[in-house]
Amino acid sequence: MRWELLFADLESRLEAEERAEVEAEIAERTRDERAAVTLAGRLAAHAGGRVALVLRGGGRVAGAVADLAGAWVLLDTAEGQAVVPLTAVAALDGLGHGSAPLTEVRRRLTLASALRELADSGLPVAVETDGGTWRGVIRAVGADHLDLDAGGVARTVPLGALLAVRAG
Repeated sequence: MRWELLFADLESRLEAEERAEVEAEIAERTRDERAAVTLAGRLAAHAGGRVALVLRGGGRVAGAVADLAGAWVLLDTAEGQAVVPLTAVAALDGLGHGSAPLTEVRRRLTLASALRELADSGLPVAVETDGGTWRGVIRAVGADHLDLDAGGVARTVPLGALLAVRAG
């Protein structure tokens, strides 16, 4: 009888060690998977859902996630649509915990690509930066800047300075 207790105790300790190893591996894999999640991936999982973006400098843009790429998000806001570079986002409110993969094309779409589409459309925009907001039509988009016709004033804006480009 005494040996049965010893063997039962040994079996119990081995099972506990196995459980601890499995739990440690699960925790490590979870941490590794979480480390690979991008903000764009989180926004992709929230497509159609409402978020509020707090921009550098404290401005806000709130709306439904309409489209996105690896470098920007398009929101449907109460005032119209707004393209926001992800680098301009200081914080987000209302974002779920899920993540969705982006296609290779979506990952590679740059902010300049989206702005070239706006330039081609000829639609009026409001370009927001920390230095101010200017209304006009995007005439051209270079590798790292855009040219805005702001009511007869030719203004060049570095893309790194953009907080948001809003409709109208």
